[in-house]
Amino acid sequence: MKLNIAFPATGCQKLIDIEDEHKYREFYEKRISAEVSAECLGEEWKGYILRITGGNDKQGFPMKQGVLTNGRVRLLLSKGHSCYRPRRTGERKRKSVRGCIVDSNLSVLNMVVIKKGDNEIPGLTDRTLPRRLGPKRCNKIRKLFNLNKQDDVRRYVIRRELPDKEGKKRTAKAPKIQRLVTPVRLQRKRKSMALKRQRSQKNKEEAAEYQKLLAKRLKEKRAEHLSRKRRASSSRNSASKA
Repeated sequence: MKLNIAFPATGCQKLIDIEDEHKYREFYEKRISAEVSAECLGEEWKGYILRITGGNDKQGFPMKQGVLTNGRVRLLLSKGHSCYRPRRTGERKRKSVRGCIVDSNLSVLNMVVIKKGDNEIPGLTDRTLPRRLGPKRCNKIRKLFNLNKQDDVRRYVIRRELPDKEGKKRTAKAPKIQRLVTPVRLQRKRKSMALKRQRSQKNKEEAAEYQKLLAKRLKEKRAEHLSRKRRASSSRNSASKA
């Protein structure tokens, strides 16, 4: 069985191929997210604690969290489920996945170092890989570099160096900062709020004008009704006198 062990603190990961079953038998019957001591792998792993994050069997089918079996099952999966990516809107598909319990049929077991021991593991804990991609959101950049509101976030964006081209200057790529409050953004917001107030004021004025027109039409209608009533009564009086 192969063990793919990652150490998030350094950004490194190491693939270990273990032939001796007695070494990795400690992981049998453990579920995904279980924390296991790594002392069974050798003396250099003393004090290390690993968390199981997943794996694949010998045919390439992935383990799925929540499926409480060590065998393979076929599940109807849709958008939002792990081990499945829909190609069309509303698509569902029956896919083969392996349960979340570790057994001997796995070919690769993925694990993460939760607690580091006393010894250094070559290729895993002895070197640090720089972050290839940094955060994009303004507040996350502030959190990473412990900045306050007055600091210019644009100076702290993590840039990625591009490979050199012959006869061209060396260039770097940086992400566009999201949710960055700039004077232009504040100006646009002021403009939108002013337009909103103008629309509200215009609607109020139009509503007041409409109410005036409605009252005027109602008054004219009442006056017309009274005049008809008077004409009718005068015609009846003249007819009775005749």
